[in-house]
Amino acid sequence: MYRYLLVALAFFVQSADLNDEQRAALDRMNTDLASARAELVKASYSDPRDEKAIRTKAENVGAAELALAKVRAELTPTQVAALNTRRNPQQYEPGGTIPNITQAQVEALTHLTNDLMPLMRTLASARTTLKAQAIQQAELALADARADAFAKIQSSANRLAPDQIQAFVKMGGSFANVTFTKPQPLTFYDHEGYVSMFDGVSLKGWDGNPKFWRVEDGAIVGESTPQNRSGNSYLVYRDMVAKDFTLKFEIKVEGTGGSGFQYRSKTGIPWLANIPANVGPVNLNWMLTGPQADFWPSAKYWTGQFYSENTPMRILAWRGQVVEGSGLAEKQLMGNIGDIDALGKLVKMNDWNEYTVIARSGTLIQILNGQLMAVMVDDDPASSNNQPGLFGIEIEATTKVSVRNIWVKKFN
Repeated sequence: MYRYLLVALAFFVQSADLNDEQRAALDRMNTDLASARAELVKASYSDPRDEKAIRTKAENVGAAELALAKVRAELTPTQVAALNTRRNPQQYEPGGTIPNITQAQVEALTHLTNDLMPLMRTLASARTTLKAQAIQQAELALADARADAFAKIQSSANRLAPDQIQAFVKMGGSFANVTFTKPQPLTFYDHEGYVSMFDGVSLKGWDGNPKFWRVEDGAIVGESTPQNRSGNSYLVYRDMVAKDFTLKFEIKVEGTGGSGFQYRSKTGIPWLANIPANVGPVNLNWMLTGPQADFWPSAKYWTGQFYSENTPMRILAWRGQVVEGSGLAEKQLMGNIGDIDALGKLVKMNDWNEYTVIARSGTLIQILNGQLMAVMVDDDPASSNNQPGLFGIEIEATTKVSVRNIWVKKFN
């Protein structure tokens, strides 16, 4: 096949530029080479190892490389420039991901990539010689080194699963070929890796004052009326304690009161604010202290802010702010996300809003309807913002709050 293409392309050097037919022929050779390389990488990462397949695939790659290199060597600089305007096919997937990979596995594959770099450079140098034996020897040396390094990983605690091997092969068998990519847009209703905190029909797992909390039309509802005032009332989720997580939920407030979603919070702590007389003796097991993703649509500035409930810290990051602090110490405004009034226009009154909370170590991120609203970085490991805790929903003042589709991905 390659001999035929060499003959067919021999007349190309007579042209100042490449026509579509010539480009198509060279593209075909590039595609064949990319396919041969992909097969060689796949053979190098076979489990168990297949020496015969590695050598056969290395010979195929060497032959394809030599055929293409000879043709390109006969092109004029103008023709090479014209050829380079066409994107060559790749044998890997740029920006690919490896499923369920651990940090230890990342480090092992990074070491593998680094160890292979000298042989990759030797191969690149051999390609410039147009000598078949040198190219094939370099390809085989790289393939054998890949197989050796891979065998060490597979015999260790960092062994890759079949789907992880497949993904790494698609990336070219090293991290050296990974290119810049853009992240995928947020899919709010993607729940892969998440667990549901609400079954849609009952308060199973939840604990709160039955005077104010119920399930209605597939949502958790908290309601405070002039005749049955709640003050600060919380519905506590008892089935999980978490520190690092991603939380997604939908929330709607009807009326002039407010709500918020508690996380990393605790019960049983003495309450600082007044409680309405009709509530009766305060049951501290129903009162949550800790970080809150605030949601109060009728208030001008509060929705989206980072609030520390029942602590002296109170509002730590207003909507539109990135703030760094250390517990009760002075906090600093590090940057602005956007204008507080403009961001407020994204809050839906008397309608469902999509809320996302990301908590990782001392960094807490709150996103509403796809828009980043507030970021708080607390550098004090002893701060109440940095402790594992409970989730919960708040109702405050005269209002009706509804929450549904509550999902969490827990990391510890």
